[in-house]
Amino acid sequence: MQKLSVKLLEPGMLTHGRVLTADGAVLLGSEVVLNANYIKGVKRLGVSAIFVQNSILDSVGLQYEETLSEDTKLQAIAIVKDCFTEAKAGRMLDVYKISTLAKTIIESVKHNQLIRLDNSFTPDNYLYIHCVNVAALVTVIAHDLGYNESRLHELVMGALLHDIGIAILDQEKDFAFQENDEEHPGAGFEYVRKLRGYSTVSSHIVFQHHECYDGSGYPRRLKQNAIHEYARITTIADTYDLLISDWSGKHPLLPHEAYEALMSMSLHAFDKEIADLFLAKIPLYPVGTFVKLDTGHIGVVTEALPKLQSRPTLAVIRDGNGTFFAQPQTIDLTQLLTTFITYVLTEKEVVELTKEYDAAAIGGTGLAIE
Repeated sequence: MQKLSVKLLEPGMLTHGRVLTADGAVLLGSEVVLNANYIKGVKRLGVSAIFVQNSILDSVGLQYEETLSEDTKLQAIAIVKDCFTEAKAGRMLDVYKISTLAKTIIESVKHNQLIRLDNSFTPDNYLYIHCVNVAALVTVIAHDLGYNESRLHELVMGALLHDIGIAILDQEKDFAFQENDEEHPGAGFEYVRKLRGYSTVSSHIVFQHHECYDGSGYPRRLKQNAIHEYARITTIADTYDLLISDWSGKHPLLPHEAYEALMSMSLHAFDKEIADLFLAKIPLYPVGTFVKLDTGHIGVVTEALPKLQSRPTLAVIRDGNGTFFAQPQTIDLTQLLTTFITYVLTEKEVVELTKEYDAAAIGGTGLAIE
């Protein structure tokens, strides 16, 4: 499957996966052949991207898992939404629900340490998805820090509610522009610290997740170890999810671009030791990424290993002369140290490449014999 901007959708494309509302209602099913009306409807709903089937990825036999399954994410979004709705109405949320959800996320991530957070949802889900994504990401970081079950549970509890102040202040509609709002951490903290059964240290995540290691953050301009370690972890996860996501209010960065941005920010905004652990888990070229090599060959990433992110395994589909191979050629860049990735294909370029591939396969020409 290929995640594709709605701007590039064309009639005849086949959906992969479903487009869902915050309540889990299906707006567009899986394996639906897109037509002009479907495309217009998806755009009208404000969906930024959906998953479509891709014949090249099918030929490679690509399979991968997300950090959280669709069912787990749907359950999580529904719970977070209910809790935020209660907070917005001035009622005390059910801490047991958040506690149970934290355990579910911890268990899910324990079995899948990959950092991959996809899914197609409508804009009314953005705030809730963001909080769920951040909870999954902090779990990955905490695993490498050697957290025990108790500390991990406190951390994930805090991450799930870290942006609850946005709901309390009734700012969900402007969520994409809240990065510079200094009121929501305090509003969220004042609410969660009154919750029975909610840890005080979890509350510090809500209050401190916009603090920066050099003291340039908010609301209290805390520095270094004056910021609780849980908050230092959450800040990195929060930033990464905003960088790669459509709800950042800006064009989302590609993973290798987000990696470089985090590296730059780790010099001042983050605890560098924690940031380095996280950076070691971020795939520069996630599975399914189309890349061009310095030889001119084009391939698809089929495996990416922690700490070796710049040297993935590829299924090469086209040679430097523009001829497609009859069967993808597997190469491991950890074994070919003089070969380098020089370019990541854009969504539009992948669409055009796929059309060329399909035309060559249908016409029986242009496919090289191994």
